Formats: sequence, structure tokens, C-alpha cells
Amino acid sequence: MNQSVPLFRKILAVTDFSDCARTGLDQAVQLGKLTGAEVTLAHVVPLTQETMEGMAANPWYAAANVEEIEERLRHGADERLKAELTPYQDSGVALHVKTLWGVPFVEIIHAVQEEGYDLTVVGTRGRSPISRFLVGSTATRLVRKCPCPVWIAKPHDGRPLRSILAPIDYSEASQKSLRMAAALAAEAEGLLHVLHVYNDDRELQMLALVTDEESSERRKLMHRHAVEGLEQFVEQMQLPVRPTLHVERGETWKRVVAASRRLDADLTVMGTVGRGGVSGLMIGNTAEKVMHVEEGPLLAVKPEGFVSPVPPRSKLRHALRD
Repeated sequence: MNQSVPLFRKILAVTDFSDCARTGLDQAVQLGKLTGAEVTLAHVVPLTQETMEGMAANPWYAAANVEEIEERLRHGADERLKAELTPYQDSGVALHVKTLWGVPFVEIIHAVQEEGYDLTVVGTRGRSPISRFLVGSTATRLVRKCPCPVWIAKPHDGRPLRSILAPIDYSEASQKSLRMAAALAAEAEGLLHVLHVYNDDRELQMLALVTDEESSERRKLMHRHAVEGLEQFVEQMQLPVRPTLHVERGETWKRVVAASRRLDADLTVMGTVGRGGVSGLMIGNTAEKVMHVEEGPLLAVKPEGFVSPVPPRSKLRHALRD
């Protein structure tokens, strides 16, 4: 796609060395090839009671100072990270490694804030002894709090992005997610499907007070208005690809998952902080529900101007000095 600003410049792929994390790395490298972005593979050495107790039982750690411990742990992790990147050395993508130390989701967000990554890729369903740090809690916290888009990697067959699904609710977040989905579809020369789910509960309650014939006509009118609204919205967006439009009624997360499976989507791209006039669509945990049920990758996108509730490390240091 011809665009003045690359879709992604710097991608941060997070690993716990599980098979699912390797799937995430593979997807990150594929995105690097597609967009020209460089990829940094990062591992967070977690600070947990179990970790600290294990080090305390080791004579070397018991005698070492904090700087020596961090250097030893980082060196070991860096070497392991470099080994993970070995299969991709001839990919044509600029590859880097980074070892972090602390609470996983906090350190990942700090890395994004400090290094300017514009995409974070994280795996779920890890199987390593510390996989709990990248299963559920960390992925969910990143979807909620990471300032850049978060790609939730799921096991797949490695195929390219042939079909992308973009659910929207007309909020700022879904406008941004739709533009990103369209840009990815254009880069990959794939199909773009745009889905809008409506469910006017108040109107449906009113239908119970009218005849079956009137109810049927009102339902048709509601659907036609929804279709027309989606057509106007997409036309105003001036997307780089021509999408296929889908309008459905029901519970949003269920309709999104069903549409993804029906359309055999390789990626679902959706906003995570909805502020549109139709409540309950992308607001709250809809993206999280999809994340936990969806079989394929999910790209969660924040609206413009989103500020992470995790303060930058520089502010934390300043607060401690004060």
C-alpha cells in the first residue's frame, strides 16, 4: 500500500518461551515483512515470591548484589532470546532482543512508553512453568492498559492475512481500528469484512405491544436503518480497500465470534474503549470476551489520545525523589 507513514515501525514481541509465544513471534516477523517494521523479542524476568525464594536458596544469588543478579539473569535470557530468533535471521526483518525485569505487564508498557513501539504482540495459552504471566492476566491487562495496539497471537497454520474482520460501533476506537484493519488488508492484498451489530432493547420491547405484522415491519425498518448507517459510515471513511459489509442483530461478542468463524477470518481487529452513542457494543469487556473465545488472532486498538493508567518510569522516579 502506498502511504506516507508506515503502518508499523517498531514491533515488540513478548515471549515466555512457550510454543504459543513462538507463534506470536512468527506472526510478529510476518508483520515485519509485510510492513517493513523492525521486531524486538522481549522476555520479562518476573519478580515473584517463588522466583525470590528460588534465588535465596542458591548460594551464588545469596551472596550477590542486585546489579550482579540482574546482569546474570539478563545475560541468560538474552542468549535464549537470540536462540529463539535464529530461524528468522534470513527473514529480511531487523531483529533485536530485550530482557526486562519486574512485573510483566508493567515492564512491557514501560518498554512501549520508552522505546516507542507501535505494536505489541503477546501470546496466550502458554505451557511453560511461568506461562501464567502471559496467559489471561497479562494479555488482558495489556489490552486494557497498553498505549499501543496489542496483537493477541493464537496458534494458526501460518497462512497470510487473506481475510480480516473489523467489528465497529462508530466510536473513536472502532474508527481507528477500522482504518488499521483496512491498511493491513491493503498491505496483504486480502479481503476486509466490516461488521456492525445492533440490539435496540427498548425498540424490541415495544414490538411486544404491536401486532405480528407491525412487528415484522419494524424489524425490517430497524435492519434497513442499520445497513444504511453502516454504508454511509464506511463511505465517509474513504478506506484504501473496498470492504464487504455485514449487519447483524444480537449480543456483540457472540456475533463477532460467529462471523469470524463463518468468514474464516485470519484476524479480528476491534476497538477496546468504545464511546459511541450505542452503549454496550465495544464498551467494557467485549474485546476481552472475544479474545478468550476467538480461535484466531485479535488486534485490539485504543482510540486516539488514550493515555495508559500505568505511569511512565520517569514519573515514578520523580515521585520517589519527591
